[in-house]
Amino acid sequence: MDATKNEIVKRYGRLVVLSYTGRKYHSSPIVRCRCDCGKEIETNLNKLHTGHTKSCGCLKIRHKDLTRQRFGRLTVLGFAYKQGQKNYWKCQCDCGNVCYVWTAWLTDGTTVSCGCKNDENRANLQNLDRGRIDGTMLCEIKENRKLNRNNTSRIRGVHFDKERKRWVAQLTFQRKNHLLGRFKTKREAIAARKAGEKQYYGKYRKK
Repeated sequence: MDATKNEIVKRYGRLVVLSYTGRKYHSSPIVRCRCDCGKEIETNLNKLHTGHTKSCGCLKIRHKDLTRQRFGRLTVLGFAYKQGQKNYWKCQCDCGNVCYVWTAWLTDGTTVSCGCKNDENRANLQNLDRGRIDGTMLCEIKENRKLNRNNTSRIRGVHFDKERKRWVAQLTFQRKNHLLGRFKTKREAIAARKAGEKQYYGKYRKK
């Protein structure tokens, strides 16, 4: 029992030991642990000591590993947590700040910094209204805007959700992200994106 008490608050991978349950599995004490993702589980000390158990299971989530990849000013440090159907990554910005970003916002170029890039852009503009109509920056909705190099669909605002096995169409308008739908085919997602552009950007692109 004394040896088990010494395990309290010890860390094994993403798990921190909280308490001894009073039970054993094949002579190995069963302890309750909290994972970095927030979930609590019970496991035996032997599995912790051997490294067989390192998390509540979130490490086994199937996703493309983005660790050490770079997106704009962000470098991915590693997988952070799962919220609903969304995987979030711990990222470090070139300015030194750490932030947590959803996979899709990284891969489609929606998020390229911790926010410092937007702050710098605002600070550098002598006239915040230059090139802006009704709060909409015309340069941000141009049809010929250069695609982010990490955009694998080659269509702005369209990406494939591997977990749901659906093509997703979305767009950002006046700093708000709008989900346009999830579709079985890429063609349907592209059509939805085009329709969304017409709905949100239409009158501004005519200016």
